[in-house]
Amino acid sequence: MRLMLRRRAWTVAGVLAVAAAVGIGIGAQLTRAQAQKWPPQFPREGATKLFENDKIIVWEQVGRPKTPFVHKHIRDIVTIQLKPGKIDVLGPDLQKAVSSGFTQGLTGPDRGNVRFTKAGLGPHAEVEADTANPSRSIFIEIKGTEPKDCADWSTACK
Repeated sequence: MRLMLRRRAWTVAGVLAVAAAVGIGIGAQLTRAQAQKWPPQFPREGATKLFENDKIIVWEQVGRPKTPFVHKHIRDIVTIQLKPGKIDVLGPDLQKAVSSGFTQGLTGPDRGNVRFTKAGLGPHAEVEADTANPSRSIFIEIKGTEPKDCADWSTACK
């Protein structure tokens, strides 16, 4: 009977040790992923700052960066599509993201399409799917809308 109890105790201890090791490994992976800091959406290739004051920053974006630029949005943004184009959204692993309201808004065929995006969106990259017909948009970043935890996930916040 004692031998059986000892074997069970060792078995339970072994299972707990394996579970703890797995838990620590998963926790370390989550900590690394959470510790990743992403650059802001702007400045980037193809974007020109048109205006800035204490309330907003206005950018004109023609096409998208030739090399995928993985970023997170640090501010709320209003986007006005001046010239439609096909834009693919990639995840942080540079694989095409599944369709969402965000990706559908980027591929809208209509000129004058207006979209609002909350701060914290991402990480993702946008790539021009048809480089012969680049899109053209105006982005208005709204200052003061940075999330309180922005410094935890963006290189742009302090």
